[in-house]
Amino acid sequence: MSVIALARGLSCRLTAIGPMCRDTTQEDPLSPHRSMTMLAVSLGILLAACQPTATPASTAAEPVHAAPAAATGDTSGPPAAGAGASCPYPAFEAFLPHFGNEIALQEKSVADPLVSEYIDAAAEPEPQLVSQKIALREVTWPVMPDPAALPRQGREMDVTRQDDGSMKLLIRTPDTSDQQSYYFVQRPCWQLVRVVDESI
Repeated sequence: MSVIALARGLSCRLTAIGPMCRDTTQEDPLSPHRSMTMLAVSLGILLAACQPTATPASTAAEPVHAAPAAATGDTSGPPAAGAGASCPYPAFEAFLPHFGNEIALQEKSVADPLVSEYIDAAAEPEPQLVSQKIALREVTWPVMPDPAALPRQGREMDVTRQDDGSMKLLIRTPDTSDQQSYYFVQRPCWQLVRVVDESI
C-alpha cells in the first residue's frame, strides 16, 4: 500500500483505524501565509534585539562651557583664569614696581594708542581738559616715574581699584596742583591705557 501511495504522490501513515493517506501533490493553501507569518515574527525578534539602549537624560545633555573672556576679545571683564601663566607679574602689586623701574617693560605694557589727557590752562573762558591718542612710537620714555623714587622727591602715591577691575595710580605733590593719574587694565597682562595730567 505504501509503495503504491508514494508512487501516486500520496503520503500515508499507519493509524489505529488503518492507513491514512494524503495527496502531497496538492499545495497547502495556508502554506504561503505560514511562511510570511514566520518571517515577520523572526524579523520582529531581530529588530527588538538590535535596538540601542536608551541614554539616561542626565548623561545625554553635556554641559556647555562659555568661552573665556580673553578668547572673545572682551577686555572689560576680569582676566582669564590662565592669565598668570603668560604674564610675568599677574598681581598688580608685583607689576607696579617693575613697570615704574623698567623701561623695557613699559614699552611692552603700554596701550597703542595711549590716551593722554591734560589741562589746557590757557583755554578760554576757563581751563579745559584736552584728550588725545598717542601712538606707541611717539610715547616719551619713561612714561611714568619710578614709585621707589617718589619719597625722595617729596611726592606721594595712592593706588585704588576701580569698579570695573582696573587700577588707578595717583601720583601727586602735596599742597600743589601737581598730580597725575595712571590707569591700568588687565588684558590679560597689566597695561597702561590712560594718563591724566591734572597739573595747572
